Amino acid sequence: MNTTKTVKFDQICKSMLNIDRNVRSVAIMDRNGRLIHSETHRGFTQPSFDKWNNVHYMECTFDISLGAKFDDLYGPIRYHHSGHDDFMMFSFPYHKNIIIVTSTKKVSPIAFATKISKFINGVTV
Repeated sequence: MNTTKTVKFDQICKSMLNIDRNVRSVAIMDRNGRLIHSETHRGFTQPSFDKWNNVHYMECTFDISLGAKFDDLYGPIRYHHSGHDDFMMFSFPYHKNIIIVTSTKKVSPIAFATKISKFINGVTV
């Protein structure tokens, strides 16, 4: 990967951490589930992207990737959301990659996903 893209991914992750006070972590992965870049707020340890393995990343990207096969029929997937005991996780397609954002449970899923999607749609590769 070239330095320009690495810097861009770094900037995207850092900017997304500041979109909403409830954002806890951001990770950019390729379609194979390999971590490209991640940022986490200090003091936030769950989930720690550093400790997740490639199998878990694959799991997070599965719905987005599988859904792409039905884009012609239903339209493209804008995001996938899942709630966990103490956090929420959102997956967004981003060109040939996937962005995973975790947040506190204090967010409204649709409003939060819309806010993140608007940011992602404004970012160019």
